[in-house]
Amino acid sequence: MRTVIIVILTCLMLPLAAQDPGELPDTAALVAKLRAKYAPIYQKYAGFETTRDFTTKTYDPETGKLLSTARTIVRKKEYFYKEPDSTVISHEENGKKLDPGDYDTTEIEPFWPLFDDKSAEHYDLRVSGTATVENRPCIMLEVTPKGNDHRHFKGNAYITADTNDLLMIEGKPAKTHWAMKEFSVKYLYEPVAGGYCMKKGWFTARVHVFLVRPDRRHVYEVTGRETKPLVK
Repeated sequence: MRTVIIVILTCLMLPLAAQDPGELPDTAALVAKLRAKYAPIYQKYAGFETTRDFTTKTYDPETGKLLSTARTIVRKKEYFYKEPDSTVISHEENGKKLDPGDYDTTEIEPFWPLFDDKSAEHYDLRVSGTATVENRPCIMLEVTPKGNDHRHFKGNAYITADTNDLLMIEGKPAKTHWAMKEFSVKYLYEPVAGGYCMKKGWFTARVHVFLVRPDRRHVYEVTGRETKPLVK
């Protein structure tokens, strides 16, 4: 059985151009707007149900040799505060169709949210500049975690300048999960039910568990579709 760790949670880059910050918004005011906008979603819903189309390339991290290419479709219940539930619809590796049950959907907990009503307990946020993402002017928020574990995100969030929507995050955990030697993530979001859910993502996970899982680097490209909120 091939073992692949899927996390909610990447090294491949979207077009992203840093710009002269100019006059930036006040951090406190912007963060207050974002929390007022998004915190009710975390109270109203348990998460989102979505279909994920994965392309996974697995490499030997020492030699860089490509070992396999897999394509997998998974229907996921992505909860805000606990591990997702996943149902594998189809799975193929190196062009050969395999039993969906051969795909290991081992999960870990998601990052603590950036803009729920308790996010101030987990993060310091600071306006640090501007950038263009998907041809949209954005405000960059530097995210500094207050905890040192795999549930705390560290990196940047990109907020649309005109509508104050969360458009993208890129970064890594404050501390890598014990089963991973590397993990980095980049998610591009779309609005869903007043909140946001990933429509495209890129991430890498180098996984090595002595005597259980060989040292491998998994590079994922993920597309989301058919997304709906999960009512509590």
